[in-house]
Amino acid sequence: MNNPLTTSFKRSVQLALSAILFLIHFSSVGQTEVYKENALLWKVSGNGLEKPSYIFAIVKFIPADDFFMPKNVSERLAECKILSTETLLDHHAKHELNKAAHLDGHKSIEDFLSKEEYNKLKDLFTNKFGVSSMKFNLVYKHFKPVMLSTTITRLALGKEVKYYELHLIEKAVEKDMLTLGLETVEREVEALEKFPIEDQVNALKHTLENLDAQLADYKTLIEAYKQGDLHTTLEYTMHPVEENARFKQHFIVERNREWIPKMTSYMKESPTFFAIGASHLADEEGILHLLSQEGYTVEPVKGL
Repeated sequence: MNNPLTTSFKRSVQLALSAILFLIHFSSVGQTEVYKENALLWKVSGNGLEKPSYIFAIVKFIPADDFFMPKNVSERLAECKILSTETLLDHHAKHELNKAAHLDGHKSIEDFLSKEEYNKLKDLFTNKFGVSSMKFNLVYKHFKPVMLSTTITRLALGKEVKYYELHLIEKAVEKDMLTLGLETVEREVEALEKFPIEDQVNALKHTLENLDAQLADYKTLIEAYKQGDLHTTLEYTMHPVEENARFKQHFIVERNREWIPKMTSYMKESPTFFAIGASHLADEEGILHLLSQEGYTVEPVKGL
């Protein structure tokens, strides 16, 4: 005959174990799918870290009127000892990026476009953007197509812009923080070089033919960013390159994977504040998911 107390105890143990397993499963699923959430600021903790680190999603440039720095971001920055951007923006980096922006040898964008397309491009710079013919001939016509596409968006804004990385570096210097990069500028250039020239040309042609639509897309991107919508920001980041899979693979996905060991080493050394492009955070191949797979607790910081 079964002892009622023993039976009751067994049931209690079974219920407790079931509850624990449910919570473990729920927590695991939550971390696995954390990348589906939207936020600009993220906290990284656990997995042996004594203190949390933070990831702030940024865009490369933003109209000055749209620039904002949430109070919580400034507060979390003050808690950290290291600021890490994607690459260090020192004199060497600027020099290397400037070299990478230009076509090889003495080539000109004129070599890749029809006469009509080239004239349309030059007219855009000289008449719409107010660039002198001399500067266009000596500088811009020697830019790679992908750099021209970015430059067109920048100039088309027609207003002052601000750069999050520069702003954060200034704040870090004021606080005597160590500033580091996740990769060398040469690695970023290498990723750009893997975007085939024919694909770059097609993307530039798309920009010339659909400039108004592309500017509208950029405004949508900025509004999505301001709302903390990482997924829409990534989607519209890919529009100027026509959703090019090779560009995403080489410039986003591969670099994301390479950054994880560096991020881990920085966080283990000291609390780190990472300023990383918003397009690198979202989706299964993004930084947030990759860190959660490494065993870290990654959670959005709400209420900015």
